[in-house]
Amino acid sequence: MGFTPSRRRVVISSGLLTAGLAGSLGAAQEGSDLGDTPPTQVQIQQDGPAPVDLGTACDFSILAKSGISSVPNSDVAGDIGVSPIASTAITGFSLTLDGSGVYSTSTQVDGRVYAADYSEPTPSRLTTAVSDMETAFTDAYGRVPPDFTNLGGGNLDGETLTPGVYNWDTGLSIDGDITLDGGPDDTWIFQVAGGLSVASGVTVNLEGGAQPENIVWVVAGGPGVEIGTDADFAGIVLAQTAIDVLTDATVDGCLYAQTDVNLQMATVTGCDCDLVDLQVDSACVDEDGEITVTNPNDVSVMVTVTGPDAYEETMEVPAGGSATWGDLADGTYTLETDNVAIGLDITTLAISCDSDVPDVVTTPATDVNGSTATLNGELTDLGDYDDVDVFFEWRELGADDWISTTPQTLDGPGDFDAEIAGLEPGSTYEFRTVGLANGERVEGATLRIIKTVPGVPEVITSPATEVNGSTATLNGELLDLGDYDDVDVFFEWRELGADEWTATETQMLDSPGEFDAEIAGLEPGSTYEFRAVAVTDDTRDEGAVLSFTKAEPGAPIVETQLATEVNGSTATINGELLDLGDYDAVDVFFEWRELGTDDWIATEMQTLDAPGDFSAEIAGLEPGSTYEFRAVVVANGERDEGTIVEFTKAEAGVPSVETQPATEINGSTAVLNGNLLDLGDYEAVDVFFEWRELGADEWMATESQTPDAPGDFSAEIAGLELGATYEFRAVMVANGDRFLGATLSFTKLAPEDLAVETKPATEVNGSTATLNGKLLELEGAEEVTVYFLYRVEGTEVWTFTGEQVLTEPGPFSATATNLETGTTYEFRAVAQVGDTVVYGDVLMFTKQPDDGGKGEDGKHKKQKKREYKRAKREYEKYKKQYEKGKVSKKQLKKKRHAYERAKREYEKSRTCKNPA
Repeated sequence: MGFTPSRRRVVISSGLLTAGLAGSLGAAQEGSDLGDTPPTQVQIQQDGPAPVDLGTACDFSILAKSGISSVPNSDVAGDIGVSPIASTAITGFSLTLDGSGVYSTSTQVDGRVYAADYSEPTPSRLTTAVSDMETAFTDAYGRVPPDFTNLGGGNLDGETLTPGVYNWDTGLSIDGDITLDGGPDDTWIFQVAGGLSVASGVTVNLEGGAQPENIVWVVAGGPGVEIGTDADFAGIVLAQTAIDVLTDATVDGCLYAQTDVNLQMATVTGCDCDLVDLQVDSACVDEDGEITVTNPNDVSVMVTVTGPDAYEETMEVPAGGSATWGDLADGTYTLETDNVAIGLDITTLAISCDSDVPDVVTTPATDVNGSTATLNGELTDLGDYDDVDVFFEWRELGADDWISTTPQTLDGPGDFDAEIAGLEPGSTYEFRTVGLANGERVEGATLRIIKTVPGVPEVITSPATEVNGSTATLNGELLDLGDYDDVDVFFEWRELGADEWTATETQMLDSPGEFDAEIAGLEPGSTYEFRAVAVTDDTRDEGAVLSFTKAEPGAPIVETQLATEVNGSTATINGELLDLGDYDAVDVFFEWRELGTDDWIATEMQTLDAPGDFSAEIAGLEPGSTYEFRAVVVANGERDEGTIVEFTKAEAGVPSVETQPATEINGSTAVLNGNLLDLGDYEAVDVFFEWRELGADEWMATESQTPDAPGDFSAEIAGLELGATYEFRAVMVANGDRFLGATLSFTKLAPEDLAVETKPATEVNGSTATLNGKLLELEGAEEVTVYFLYRVEGTEVWTFTGEQVLTEPGPFSATATNLETGTTYEFRAVAQVGDTVVYGDVLMFTKQPDDGGKGEDGKHKKQKKREYKRAKREYEKYKKQYEKGKVSKKQLKKKRHAYERAKREYEKSRTCKNPA
């Protein structure tokens, strides 16, 4: 019953540190009253380096310089952004551009999506955020000297890491679960000179209140960062190269890459930044404009809106609320706040609500290839005019003069576009739509085009499929051809640990899309790795390296069912093919014989290509004889047999009974079922059940029933033990003759989910204290026994409180007695069903001294004596209950060990003058 409690803390702090805010370290409040019963430990947890200030980068859950991709569906909480690359580098998200041109939305992102070619203030805001990201990288990677160097030789598996700066001058692999143990204000910085690789299924556990925003992984080189399939990762990643998050992985934190971030059906929860930008929306009410500003922060902000005709109005936007400016005339409005730490996601917007005036909208540029681009816009309303001239104005960013495209005349709302040429790689351009009608000029939002240097193809690796026999299908997707008309794609693969890659045959693609290839010659039990590759004009791009394991060939599985239609000299025997294993088709049949004979008789084979039921009729049965049979499946020499089932061919004119499966196997009871098939030549018969634990010699009988017609019958049995298997059979007696149904079995399983929680002690008065707990789950059990264990901290012998029986989840408590002042106790809640026992966490409380600490030696001896006598009484009580069959041998053994330990402790205290 020994137990080592985990480290527990009570943290007293004036505030939390977050990665985005270099706040001051908290301190315990002066003169604070912790009460008469303080906790066992009071610590101020402020360990580790100073926090890393992310600045405005912390407004984004994902921020990258060259692109963000998703293999749908990924799930990102918060905003994402790219800069200086354009929105075309955000792939797989199905973006919808907002009418303001400032941001887009996606069903995979619960915030907003920003790119450098969107309308101001987005480009300026992203430039600042990327600069802050790079500054944070330099700061975090430059923290010296480190507290730990090359821990684990570059491989972590099972370690518990305390706050501090960790440095590796190589790459770092996390091949097994690790734990970061510290308080909510503690910080960790992990400096990795090479790449960071997190294996599939790995979990980064946080204990003691550690926060993801206070954990920074700064990765300088190598292949970048790869977070494996199904991994559960925590912290902020600052990578100098790419970040890949593979299928079903979760990142509890933020991702910042100076190249690209690639998600494969992954989840990113974002960071907890203290202050975020206000959200601005506009609308038309009748023919007047309206601006609404929403404040998600916990502090209020004053916002000033200025516009046409010297319009200016300042309003307070309350914390967590919003404010609306209404009755606005058409024109351009500017917004600003009085708080330099809180910005607005839109600072300038145009309002056009006059139905008499045309309205145009600018939409993102497309076909930005070579030295050309296509500008796009939409005429949404002609106003009071029959037709409107529309065109575009564009220029290189920073130039003074606009260049106009050729006007087009539209007589109805619709899209329009124009191609521009002479663009220089590496340059940024801006453009806007313009509408003219009878001297009235309207403009759409100004968007940006970034003419990048010639783009390279981009490819990702997708999980392998159809891993059957000696073959597998490798999968990949070409996301982007770059600036090329066609791209060659293929896969490289090898057995894990091998040096050389094997390449599949090359395929040529002229558009983005999925591709695959089958590989052969795989060995059962071996693990293989592979990657997708795209090559064109000596330019090569590789997807992430994924792996799969070729399992040993699975054998088919078959189950025997009960016989039916036992009539005349024939019977139908039944079975079910549960699984084909790794085979496309299998052969199934039955083997049967009269009970007591040596040789089996086989039925004709049937070939099945899918799981399902099958049956066969057998003939030549003799009345009064009992037969046994089993289902058999065979595939490529692999044979599986179902259980052997019996049936009896009744004498002509005699009654017949059948055993049916047990039901309602709950708590310590079960219902046995049978069917009286035929009364034969009798007007009434007696039926009942015989049952026993598997392996026992004697059968127990249920109470007899006397039906006068065929039909179902049942009986409930009790006293079942968890985890035990029982067998039973239906029995019929008529005129002294006894007839048996087939013998079936069932297992009384333990509860599927039993959970209990320890709650803090209360009413620590006199020599007693109230111990508290909560039963969280009792699924699978009708009732649960709960109690507490408590002891003096540092001793070995636990004292048991009285037991309670709960039939549903909820709180419970018990009184700990004979407590000594000046002594610290630990306790835990316990829940038990049969031999299944679960424990809550160990908590502590202190019985405050009232005599200045005098008489401790005598108190210790008395306490040990009381513990000894209490353990002895408990043991003797359980001995009597065991003799009556009310408790198990395992439970009695626990009480005996507790009694023997208490006796040793008491005898030891009698010989020690200073046991403390």
